Amino acid sequence: MAYFLRGISDPVPPLSTLSACWMVALMMFVGMLPAQAAGNETPLQFVPYAFETEQHGTVAAEVAFFEVPRRRDDPGGPHMRLRVVRLPTTGGDDEASPVVYLAGGPGGSGVGTARGPRWPVFERVQREADVLLLDQRGTGLSEPPPPCPHIQRFDDDRPLNREVALAALRYTAARCITYWREVGVDLAAYTTAESAADLEDLRRALGVPQISLWGMSYGTHLALASLRLYGPSVDRVVLMGVEGPDDTLKLPLAADALLEDLALIARDQGFEDLTGMTRRVLTRLRQEPAQGRSFMHRGREVTMGAYDAQLAIAAALGRRSTQQILPLALRDAERGDHNLLATLVLSVREQLGEFRAMPMAMDLASGYSPHRRALAKAQAEDSLFDDALNFPFPMLGDGLDLTDLGEAFRAPFQSDLPTLFISGTLDGRTPPANAQALLPGFSDATHLLVRGASHDDELWLGDPKVAAHVASFLARRPVVDVDLEVPPPAMARGKFGLLLQVLGISTGKVAALLGVLVTLVLLVLVFLRRWRLRARIRHSGRGRQ
Repeated sequence: MAYFLRGISDPVPPLSTLSACWMVALMMFVGMLPAQAAGNETPLQFVPYAFETEQHGTVAAEVAFFEVPRRRDDPGGPHMRLRVVRLPTTGGDDEASPVVYLAGGPGGSGVGTARGPRWPVFERVQREADVLLLDQRGTGLSEPPPPCPHIQRFDDDRPLNREVALAALRYTAARCITYWREVGVDLAAYTTAESAADLEDLRRALGVPQISLWGMSYGTHLALASLRLYGPSVDRVVLMGVEGPDDTLKLPLAADALLEDLALIARDQGFEDLTGMTRRVLTRLRQEPAQGRSFMHRGREVTMGAYDAQLAIAAALGRRSTQQILPLALRDAERGDHNLLATLVLSVREQLGEFRAMPMAMDLASGYSPHRRALAKAQAEDSLFDDALNFPFPMLGDGLDLTDLGEAFRAPFQSDLPTLFISGTLDGRTPPANAQALLPGFSDATHLLVRGASHDDELWLGDPKVAAHVASFLARRPVVDVDLEVPPPAMARGKFGLLLQVLGISTGKVAALLGVLVTLVLLVLVFLRRWRLRARIRHSGRGRQ
């Protein structure tokens, strides 16, 4: 998916929890080992590695680096060094192929994803097969390009004007491209086709006949490209939050449909007519910009217009953590309080003006078919959000002269490979329609539909059957189509509830804490009563003396 609004809708996991000195030492040590060039089928030389998760302690793992050509059309040219961490299987029957996890973004780190809250699913799959966490080229410790020093900042005192903002972003993107080229970054090296070739080189270096692929979001886009280009090398594929070959450009009316679904959930929680609120707030902002102050941005005040709100709402629809804020933000805005909406607006503005080489080049190379662009343009005319769901894509790429992989890359294709599709009904980034469009071309496909899940952790963790399904499928056990259901998002109903949500404190925890406090107060009152009673007895005893 286009990465430009990823900061609010699809954040990249932290790259590592190792200290800098240990990281450097590890790289120096592995760097002394012989690197595996493309086509070399000598097994990778893994070394022991303490894999530190954020919440589940340290896990015994292995790490290796291997080299690939920067560009396959120049095999004698420069190479890139990629990192892969292996989680050796803790069980299984040795029948399952090694599983390579492909993170989303583009720009996410496979290693970083597994460190975070989704670790239990990785651990479940590890019971059946080796799991390889790959830092794709340009991510994690796989030679990420330097950040662009040119950042477009928008004036907080002015509402965002679409045309002015697009011109400013085009100018900044062009400056970034010039900078990267000046420092030796080859932007043509960052395409999904090159990353797919990296997976084939990894398979050869592992010395195995086939690998299985497990992708999330953009990782599914990469997995599908690998299936197209290197099908015989792939055993099985798991696609979570599916982005098809021509899905980089999202369809605007998908956001409107999701808003309607959220409106039903919000109504049950006391928010009437979420769609109507959205329409009315946008109408008022077209008539007159409003000011709001974001406590999450140290009290910054921003003047926002209708396009600001369209960008912010479209981005917030993507994942549960922002879906939960949206009804309260819109209700407050309709009542004249734009502070919560300001938080969403500033988050989007900050992301819009910053560019990273790998994600931008990858998305622009995957591109869009003429039919997809025409369809997105037509739907934008009927959407509440116009073209905000993709902005500034695809216009940003016009005239930048970056690599485009062409129509053959984006064309539909058929496969008889066993494939597990997993979709969340409240996913605003990769909606179930993406999977449904691909399913007819897959003769051995299974679809796991998770009702109530967005593009967030509950797609992974909301029901333990998701992990069991993924592990069983990769272990070559039969699985069937199934619908699961996770609890709907709990909408923030007030500023106190929102604060608890930001702090990660559930209402259950609050109730338990209040119970403890009440118990403590009662114990204190009982103690004070007994102390006073004893004091009276002693006082009366002295009086009789």
